[in-house]
Amino acid sequence: MKTVLAIRASGKINNGCTKPYYISCDEDIYAVKFKENPQGLRVLINEYICAEIAAIIELPLPSPALIRVSEDFVRDNKQELSIHLGVEITPGIHFGTKKVKKAYPITDPDMLKFAKNINIIPDIILFDQLVCNRDRDSNGGNLLFDPIKKEIVVIDHTHVFDLGSIWTSTDLDQRIGQQFTAFDSSGYVYRKLVPFVRGNNPFHASLDRMARLKASDLWNIINGIPIEWEVTIQEKNSLNKYIWDRLTRIKECLPVLKPEFPFWKGGI
Repeated sequence: MKTVLAIRASGKINNGCTKPYYISCDEDIYAVKFKENPQGLRVLINEYICAEIAAIIELPLPSPALIRVSEDFVRDNKQELSIHLGVEITPGIHFGTKKVKKAYPITDPDMLKFAKNINIIPDIILFDQLVCNRDRDSNGGNLLFDPIKKEIVVIDHTHVFDLGSIWTSTDLDQRIGQQFTAFDSSGYVYRKLVPFVRGNNPFHASLDRMARLKASDLWNIINGIPIEWEVTIQEKNSLNKYIWDRLTRIKECLPVLKPEFPFWKGGI
């Protein structure tokens, strides 16, 4: 993942429990989640891992990056950001995604009919099963429509790995082999996606893309987590085993998902 340099604070983001902020960097504007966000470092770890996996399976995230904050940036922007976050930020590596100009939440399923990448909807659903993202079914802010490119854009993977920002090695180890469960297909977001999962074998291409993620890729992602985010080797091993277990069993989620999609025809 590339690293960009924070230059100046450019405006607060009013929604989000992690209190992100728009930051002008050396080559664009990013929505940044700071190390000092109210939910802690696990937020950045979750976002980083999901962004790297999404890149391999070609899920449309808005250019994630590591955001390097200097002492000069802290000095010049400390007051503004402290008011927003409630604490002072520190120099180092934070996490951000490039701001998508004029993108807005998908409030009406008819909006999806105009998306050029409508075919990625099964990919999104399968990805959420892989990382156990229990937030997409209800959080309307984490699936956007880019009216310029006419594309669906996926953001916000704070609440993954079943427990979001509060997982521990023990929690992850205990969940290895856990049965897949369908998320709420009547939830705010998922009910808009249901009509677009149709025909025979709608997840066939998604499974092929997910198969691109090899064991070495996953370990390289996890081992590449910035040191200052304070992940122990035990936690890295637990993350690796937990995600790899779900990846190798991902087909087990299909019989669980099928009843939720009335336009899915034929077998699994």
